[in-house]
Amino acid sequence: MSGPKKPRHEEEDIIFLETDSRDDVARALREAERAVEAVEERHRKSESARLVPVPVPEPEPVPADPPRPDPRLALLENQVASEHERALRAEEEAGRIREALLRKSADFENMKRRTEKEKAEYFRFALAEVFADVLGVVDNFERAVAHRADATGEEFHAGIDMIARQLTDSLRKYGVEEVPAGDVPFDPNVHEAVVREETDSAPPGTVLEVFQKGYLLNDRLLRPARVKVAAPRTDADVKG
Repeated sequence: MSGPKKPRHEEEDIIFLETDSRDDVARALREAERAVEAVEERHRKSESARLVPVPVPEPEPVPADPPRPDPRLALLENQVASEHERALRAEEEAGRIREALLRKSADFENMKRRTEKEKAEYFRFALAEVFADVLGVVDNFERAVAHRADATGEEFHAGIDMIARQLTDSLRKYGVEEVPAGDVPFDPNVHEAVVREETDSAPPGTVLEVFQKGYLLNDRLLRPARVKVAAPRTDADVKG
């Protein structure tokens, strides 16, 4: 059991500091004051910072979506490319055709000159075979004329008849034929009337006489036959 409490004196609550301890306390108080001032300064700055409006940066513009390609433009570009390619092919084809045409034209000109030369040569010597046969007739005729003094009349006439037949056969060989003109109706296509004789001995328009024979070459008229044509008598001639 504890004994009775002793009475406290006021001097017992006072702490007495030594000199060095008092300096430390003062230094600690000053440091504490400076710390408080620093805290208050930071507080004032933070309050000022809250009061000053901070500029809000403008939002950066959002880039717009790139435009989508128009499908019609792509189709048009394809069509233009196709037409360009077709034009190039057409130009190449035209060049080939032009070159071929030039070659054909040159070949045609060469053939034309060659044909004209051959044609001229043909017409120059076309009658060579004909004249070769005719010369045979001329030879027989000259022999007949040369021996006419030694031949009798009948032999001479027989020789002349033979030459005439030979000449006729040679002409017929090359398509030359005599125009029918004896006692036939007058044909203005192959006959030429040089004399008109009124007579009752033949129907009007009948060929009475041939003054010059006509000839056809392969049914084409070479020379018309010159003839006398029968005409009807007039009333004056009948009364006389």
